[in-house]
Amino acid sequence: MKGDFSRLTFDPRKQFTRVLMQQGRVQLDADWNEQGAILLHYLRTLAADLIGPFGGPESGLGFAVEAVSDGGGRVADLKIGPGRYYVDGLLCENLEEALYFKQAHLPLDPEKEKLPDVPFLVYLDVWERHVTFVDDDGIREVALGGPDTATRAQVVWQVRTAAELPAGSPEDPGWPAAEDWRQWVERRQPANRGSLKARAKIGGDDTNPCVASPDARYRGTENQLYRVEIQREERGPAAADGTAGTTAALTFKWSRENGSVVFPVLGFAGETATLEHLGRDEATGLKRGDWVELADDDSEAGARSWSLLRVEAVDAARSSVTLKPAEDDDDPTLPVYEEGEVQRKHAVLRRWDHRASAAPKTGPKPRGAVLVVFPKDPPKPDEGWVALEDGIEIQLQPGIYRPGDYWLIPARTATGDVEWPGTTEDPEAVPPHGVEHRYAPLALRLGRTAATAGGGLRDLRKEFKPLGLPAA
Repeated sequence: MKGDFSRLTFDPRKQFTRVLMQQGRVQLDADWNEQGAILLHYLRTLAADLIGPFGGPESGLGFAVEAVSDGGGRVADLKIGPGRYYVDGLLCENLEEALYFKQAHLPLDPEKEKLPDVPFLVYLDVWERHVTFVDDDGIREVALGGPDTATRAQVVWQVRTAAELPAGSPEDPGWPAAEDWRQWVERRQPANRGSLKARAKIGGDDTNPCVASPDARYRGTENQLYRVEIQREERGPAAADGTAGTTAALTFKWSRENGSVVFPVLGFAGETATLEHLGRDEATGLKRGDWVELADDDSEAGARSWSLLRVEAVDAARSSVTLKPAEDDDDPTLPVYEEGEVQRKHAVLRRWDHRASAAPKTGPKPRGAVLVVFPKDPPKPDEGWVALEDGIEIQLQPGIYRPGDYWLIPARTATGDVEWPGTTEDPEAVPPHGVEHRYAPLALRLGRTAATAGGGLRDLRKEFKPLGLPAA
């Protein structure tokens, strides 16, 4: 959630049931957001407990997959039926019939993204995305004259295909078995997730432990919500059972504003991007040397990603910036859009506040972000700390990371410290806040032609009857 939040306070381990507002007290965004998170956690947990990991109602079972012929008998596309389906308690709604290659959030090119060779699995990928007024201008109240207020969270579903099948025989009526499906999911979202520790820098006089170093605390002049996000990951060799190896090296980026400083793009011409504005003040503006990331509807859906770009020049009169990829980027990618596509895909430049680290002579390159090379064993308490700014340090633990994994670190001037589980001397290692993907099998395609029985598709969906349905 890349929003301008003070902090996100929901913690399921505390088992709070509601937030109680008190008279005459200051109202904070964190309290209201925690109330929504508490209720949502309860409802989704209840749905998952009653329905199971996935399933749909008998009367409105959605996401039926049907083969679409190319006119010559071969399958050219897949039709996705309307209705509802629950995945780990998340409600997925398909309001109208859709085609695989023309899904709302992930349009695909049939020439470049052909269906896999048979047999292949058709599955549902579900996650939650953050939506601002840039993505949906209807969020803003025009009577206010332009300022944005609250943002939204949206459940996004995508029907995808995979040539890699869960273990077991597809001929078995109960395929895939629960354990086989769990292992298939874990290869996409590993249980051994990487984790992070955060603290305000420890310092002091070795001869007098009562005297603290001037930089042994958070030294920022404002309260901030730092966001640390994984940009790129390289893993070691896979295990004998096919499980992915742990992270060998990764690059991360960070923002002191939770990644909320964005600039809507009006157009691209070569290396020049014309923006809707250049920020309301110096703290939320762009300057030479800043690093930005292009984000649009396709990148949010995982269809593509761009390299980080450096701001080479700023033209305030034209509200434009000149961008270049990192000099050490071995795969520089500058955005290319067709006419009108920039606004249609809600393209923005998102500012990150880190400075690129020097590229090593050998091995992985940081590509404009900060590079961390992992030791084989967990780092010692006093080793492996990476400084962000103003005394804030992080320590990444060995594990498996994914691009987009992120952590939020509230920093407070009143305490000169960060809010983090554990103590400054021994902070806890915390798994990433997201993005959490949920998966459900929909169909197995066995036949090559649409003329095959059932269009060559075997339905893998589960359905349930309403609890109040009268007995037959």
